[in-house]
Amino acid sequence: MTLFYRAIKQGVYQIFHLRSERPLSRQDASSRISAFVYGDILILAALIALYPEDLLGLKAVSYIVGTGVSTYFAHVLAQSIGSSVETDDHPLGGHLRQEVWHAAPIASAALGPTLFMVAALLGWIGPDLALQLAILVTVIRLAGLGWVVGHLRGERVSVRTLLLGIILAVLCVAAALLKTVATD
Repeated sequence: MTLFYRAIKQGVYQIFHLRSERPLSRQDASSRISAFVYGDILILAALIALYPEDLLGLKAVSYIVGTGVSTYFAHVLAQSIGSSVETDDHPLGGHLRQEVWHAAPIASAALGPTLFMVAALLGWIGPDLALQLAILVTVIRLAGLGWVVGHLRGERVSVRTLLLGIILAVLCVAAALLKTVATD
């Protein structure tokens, strides 16, 4: 259990700290969690809109990568402009570098699903399985949010943090389904 816990802890550290030696402030952690949720919801909505046959060509890969990249850049720009209200800095000035760092979880949301889709494109796994795994990995990321939030708050893993993660995942899946239904 200790090895598993350390592996999970290191994964969370890399996702939220990007190997930075400085601890995250509550504001930084909040920004990164928001980006994490936002990126996963939009990637999940994009995945739900795909069909297994879309994975046989470049459509699915370009759809997911395009969703991740466009969401990343839109988020960085919006947050940078929004942050400029708090200070006298130019919107594309000092806040831009910080927002690029805060938005990294959006880009990471597209990584796992893209790898499964490339595997299907190369014929290593079937398109049905690849799409199911891409959706599953995104839902697992969302379900882990309760633990991540608890960890960033300094809380130990508990039934409460696990239930919070499951509830968050269900709410995020509902948001992704709503986005998919509303745009189809």
